[in-house]
Amino acid sequence: MSQEQNFNSGELVAFLWSKRKALIIITALSLVASIVVSVMMTPYYMSRAVVFPTKSNSVDFNSNSRNSVVEFGDEADAERLLQVLISPEIRDSLTKKFDLYTHYEIDSNEAHAKFEFQKAYEGNIKFDRTRYNSINIDVYDTDPQIAADIANDIVRLVDTVMNKMIRQRAIGPMYAVQAEVALIRQEMGDYSDRLRSLSDSGVVSKDERGSMYTDYLEALKVGKNDVAMEIKRKIDATQAYASDYDIYSNLSEFSSLRYSNILDVNDQAHQFAHTDIQQTIRHSMAEVPDKKAKPKRAIIVLFATFSTLIFAIFILLGLEKLKELRARG
Repeated sequence: MSQEQNFNSGELVAFLWSKRKALIIITALSLVASIVVSVMMTPYYMSRAVVFPTKSNSVDFNSNSRNSVVEFGDEADAERLLQVLISPEIRDSLTKKFDLYTHYEIDSNEAHAKFEFQKAYEGNIKFDRTRYNSINIDVYDTDPQIAADIANDIVRLVDTVMNKMIRQRAIGPMYAVQAEVALIRQEMGDYSDRLRSLSDSGVVSKDERGSMYTDYLEALKVGKNDVAMEIKRKIDATQAYASDYDIYSNLSEFSSLRYSNILDVNDQAHQFAHTDIQQTIRHSMAEVPDKKAKPKRAIIVLFATFSTLIFAIFILLGLEKLKELRARG
């Protein structure tokens, strides 16, 4: 087997040597053609901005979570941020501001203009999540200044779009909470009125009931009949309506607790509905590049030349094999 392989290798080397002129010409033509093509290719500059996602609860305005606005997000937060970055809102805003259809030389009246534009957009504007959960925003453009401007504008638009989403999500709950606040206020007013009415009729609270009989007897003992009669009136009223007073008292306390809690929720809902804060932690903003990112002319020339050489060898081997088959036939 080894001798056969050596023999075949020797035959291959001999064959290639016999075709060296053709291979050299083909390779040289490929080299020249690839150089010409690479020189004619439009150079693109790449500008990069890097941001980190914040925690998904970063707009929680409770007193115990104010520091969450500076916490880095996890993988889920990074994926959420990526979804916002590829959203139509950001794309359409960039398209309008930078007139990208004209910039990418796409006629918006063509039949497949949207498809061609989307392909150009995705080819020039890329988002990539790193293993550290940061997001690289890479923008390629023939104009280095526009590349940097688009990248930085995307960072700004992320905050705008995410804040808008939060506000839209919070509007409904905010109105619902406000309605609940009004209802609890009304209930508290009703309970307060009822307690006041019972109190005016002589009913006293639990704390006062323990000493009523003692005070009554003491007033009789010292001859204060008016005071004794007033205490007796309260005793009779309390015996008749103490349970009602206790019920409304408990309801009032419970409503006060609910009102305190709902006010916290109402404040948070209001903050959500009017939030306008930075939704990303900006690691680095994009700068104007001073060196082209693509095409890599040397790589293009080497790849094209080598690929042509290999392809030419296979073609020549195929032709030689075909020649042998015809000779046998």
